[in-house]
Amino acid sequence: MYRPMKKIYLLLFFVLSTQVFAQFGSQDSGGKLSPLQACYDVKFYDISIRIDPAEKAIAGSVIMRAEAIKDLNKILVDLDTTFQIESIQMITKDKKEIDLKFTHEGGKIWIDFSNTINRGEIFSTKIDYAGVPRIPKHPPWDEGIVWSKSKDGKDWVTVTCQGGGADVWWPCKDHPSDEPDSVSLHFTATSDLILVSNGKFISSTENNNGTKTWNWFVSTPINNYGVIFYLGPYKRIDYDYTSVTGEKFPFTVWVLPENYEKAKEHAPQFLTHMKVMEELIGPYPFRGDKYAVVEAPHLGMEHQSAIAYGYGWKDHPKFAFDWLHHHEFSHEWWGNLVTCRDWSDFWIHEGIGTYMQPLYLEKIFGKDEYFRYMKFIKHFANKNPVAPRGEKTSGEVYNNDIYYKGGWIMHTLRYYLGDETFFKVLRRWAYPTEEMEKIKDGRQCRITTTDELMDMAEKISGKKLDWFFEVYLRHAPLPILNVKNLNSKVELSWETENNFPFPLPVEVTVAGKTVRVEMNNGKGSIDLPQGKDFAVDPLGWLLMDQKK
Repeated sequence: MYRPMKKIYLLLFFVLSTQVFAQFGSQDSGGKLSPLQACYDVKFYDISIRIDPAEKAIAGSVIMRAEAIKDLNKILVDLDTTFQIESIQMITKDKKEIDLKFTHEGGKIWIDFSNTINRGEIFSTKIDYAGVPRIPKHPPWDEGIVWSKSKDGKDWVTVTCQGGGADVWWPCKDHPSDEPDSVSLHFTATSDLILVSNGKFISSTENNNGTKTWNWFVSTPINNYGVIFYLGPYKRIDYDYTSVTGEKFPFTVWVLPENYEKAKEHAPQFLTHMKVMEELIGPYPFRGDKYAVVEAPHLGMEHQSAIAYGYGWKDHPKFAFDWLHHHEFSHEWWGNLVTCRDWSDFWIHEGIGTYMQPLYLEKIFGKDEYFRYMKFIKHFANKNPVAPRGEKTSGEVYNNDIYYKGGWIMHTLRYYLGDETFFKVLRRWAYPTEEMEKIKDGRQCRITTTDELMDMAEKISGKKLDWFFEVYLRHAPLPILNVKNLNSKVELSWETENNFPFPLPVEVTVAGKTVRVEMNNGKGSIDLPQGKDFAVDPLGWLLMDQKK
């Protein structure tokens, strides 16, 4: 998801996001897995949904195929309280459907099996349900189905569900640690509209009752909140794009008719976004499916292979690129290819994703634009750790400076490691091996943690980084740099919460010459010729507070 870039948007963001998570509370995605969720691993979802804009309602069924991690006779599945469950059945190997007992309370479904399912056994359940889903007041900051209209009055419908999770519109195991290996998607709606979803378009069928069923298939793992549909009177713009791997894949922009010409003029820069991203961190992960940008009745969201776009086909007011598209697009790597195991590591999606924007500006416009962008996003609260330890819900960490401070942590890590090592680390965080860059069948997707990223960075760089990650990610206060001018020299010392070690070197410019001062034990000094001025961190690499 994005972070608004103008100050008025920032204020709106903090107000709305606070309201959102206060409103939904227990509906937040993730948190500590219960034993009845941890006991199974989802392999596949088959989702069939009928969309009724007139009633603002949906109905359908979801088949979940899963593997028992331990012997079990009961499981827990998530589904919002706004829905009624018509039936739940087990589908046997010979395709028989056996009714199961269940309880649906507080957004949870407890499903009882008539017999024990043994560890390692594959089982399938089918949930038939219907209802009127939540309607978000401030999408995409809150969750539900957005029922809108195009300029000519046709229905324009989609979903926002990052914070609340996919269970606000279909039953699932709502936790980032469990992604299905693939998903089959079937949506039925009025036949005068177009329906776009994740993955590959398979087929569409006229139903002879004024409706049409659209079938899509996601061939790789996908996080639950990344599953999406867009329904509207779309027109398509197709591009011819060749990946850095040498292969072509579908690249399409879906736009409302009233914005077609504007989008056609604006969208070609998206090809450059793709090219630069592939050069920086490896090939587009979902080449086996597609890449699509779909106009949405809200600002944006990173739905896998079909991102939501609602920024108005325009550039950032201060920088010459469409930051909204670029940010959501960056999540194809940070969020979709690489997914946090728990929302406590949400910064991996948003912080690294945010940092890809200044890297793009540097690549296209030069280093000055890179530093200008970093200065532009240098505002954060430092009230909570960016990556707190322990299991967390999405709502518990969303306001923890995971965007801008996360991006600045990447900026300072680049300074410490140096460009050659840093960009090697960044690429291996996306694709741990060169071989994985060639894969597109799902094995390239992975779930990770902050600690795993630290271990990888240490191995690649040959440097210990626990102190860096501890201070910047596990604690809220910024390190403080104390600077003392003693006339003949400048003394520097780091001050951290709980006096945690912090040997980050500091650049100091004296008489036009910049020197990197090593900070052994968090302290260092540099000689100062009489009458000469000095500047600490002259380029602005360091994430810190400063005392003089």
